[in-house]
Amino acid sequence: MFRNEIAGFIFVSVFGTIGHFVFEWLDSNPIVGLFFPINESVWEHLKLLFFPYMIWSFIEYFIGEKQPGYFSSKIKSVLWGMLFLVAFFYTYSGATGKVNNIIDIISFFLAVALSFIISYISLKNNSTGSRTGEIISICLFAVISVLFFIFTFSPPLIPLFEDPQNFTFGI
Repeated sequence: MFRNEIAGFIFVSVFGTIGHFVFEWLDSNPIVGLFFPINESVWEHLKLLFFPYMIWSFIEYFIGEKQPGYFSSKIKSVLWGMLFLVAFFYTYSGATGKVNNIIDIISFFLAVALSFIISYISLKNNSTGSRTGEIISICLFAVISVLFFIFTFSPPLIPLFEDPQNFTFGI
């Protein structure tokens, strides 16, 4: 189990890092923008954690041992990682009045690590998991994906969704 979490950390870190550039590399293709950041907003950067983590979770589930409460642990873990990214960004940028790319990169890796630490602890301590909880967790992965898709094209006009470089929202 621990080995899978380390492999997942590497997978998400690598694909999340590469993912930062994919939309631009592929000529701002709107379909690509569903899964990869289309701008520098905090919301769009959550895709760098969420989609690689979700993909890894499904890969791990199908090639690994089936553990009780697996998807419940995974959705909880990625949500904590995403919350950490948002809270960390607004805390440091609010306190300093500045945005720092190095700090943003470090916070991404910390969020990935936090997600996999929570996953490991949760899976290690979870001896039971309900079928209903697992179905709800898989549905949450789907709902969050749909929210990313919708907000790529039609984001709420609040700072979380605003590109701080161009002061724009969505595609």
